[in-house]
Formats: sequence, C-alpha cells, structure tokens
Amino acid sequence: MKIAYLYYDFLNLYGESGNIKIISNILKYNKIKHEILYLSLDDKLDFSSYDLVYIGSGTEENLKVALSHLKKYQNDIKKYIENDKFMLVTGNGLDMFGKKMEDLDGLNIFDYQVNRGQRKINEIYIDGTTKDKILGFINNNSHLDKEALNFKQNNFYGTYILGPVLVRNPNLVKRFMDNLTNKKLKYDLKLETKAYLEFIKNFKEEIYE
Repeated sequence: MKIAYLYYDFLNLYGESGNIKIISNILKYNKIKHEILYLSLDDKLDFSSYDLVYIGSGTEENLKVALSHLKKYQNDIKKYIENDKFMLVTGNGLDMFGKKMEDLDGLNIFDYQVNRGQRKINEIYIDGTTKDKILGFINNNSHLDKEALNFKQNNFYGTYILGPVLVRNPNLVKRFMDNLTNKKLKYDLKLETKAYLEFIKNFKEEIYE
C-alpha cells in the first residue's frame, strides 16, 4: 500500500500528522506492508500510484501555495476520485477542492462554495457522514455551502474537524481502515476508546449546528 502525505512540511497545523501515524500503526498491527511518501512542492506527484492521499490544514497563505501546485494535477485528482481511490483531507485543506477559495479559483473537483464568516473555535460533538457521532476541535472561519463541517463523495473524505479526527474517533478510524484495505482488520484502540467515552461523558457544551 502506498500512502501520499502531501505538503507535510507546511500544511501541518494542529497535530494533524497524527492521522497518518494512526493509519500506519493500524497497518503495522495487521502486518500490512505500506509505504508513506512525504511529498511537497519539489516532488512530482503520481496520483495513479497512490492508494491513499492525505492533506492536512495550514495557514491561508500556505493553502494558496498548495492550491497553485495542485492545479497542475487537477485532471489527475478528478480521475483519482472518480476511480474510487481514497483521499482524506482535514481542516481548511478542504477549501481547495471547491469552485472558489476566496478570490481564487479552486480545483473545482466538487460543486461546493467556500464562504468566509465568523471564526469558530470550539470542541464539538456532531453527527458525521457515518452513523457515529464525531468529536473533535474546530478553529476556522471557512464554511461549505449549508454550513457543512463534513463532506464525503466516493472515497473522498473531507472534514473541518481537527483533533486529529481519526485518533479521537475509534469507530470512525475502524470504518475508514476497513474500507481502505477492503478487509476486516484487528484493532488495539483501548486508549483511544477510553478517551472518546470519557470525553462524551463530560461533554456539556451545546452541539455545533
């Protein structure tokens, strides 16, 4: 399995590299051979060779740099997603895949518009794209149409929720990894499950709508 971690060096806010670490740990636990490619602006991207692409969040200026680089591969990315290959994008990295990103043309992979509004900073516990509620952290002023925090199409998973989201949501990471590998994997997520249950037991803030 070949995993591409794009812009690891400058789209790396909020400890989002933890998503890559837990994916790698689960694959190792199940003795699945894999390679993580740490790729950035000086690298040539070959989407046809990747089984999973991961992109995290960054400053607005760094996001514009990444967008400019990704536009060279716009058709390759469309084909990658249309072919049901896996992509996980967290935080404001999701902004790049819509029609517009502020005054810039986005990748136009998906038919959503990114709007800027009031910055929201909060721990949250909400309905996800699966049957499980998702907990995590948000710190952004980006919003998709209809204020959505999560987006899924084919095997593209996008979320504004940070945390890292896979580490903080054991049921979500199990479902994601089983789908990615097309196997029923084994897991040792006792600590992650304990943290998840402890958090929701003590969660008293209003659920973000």
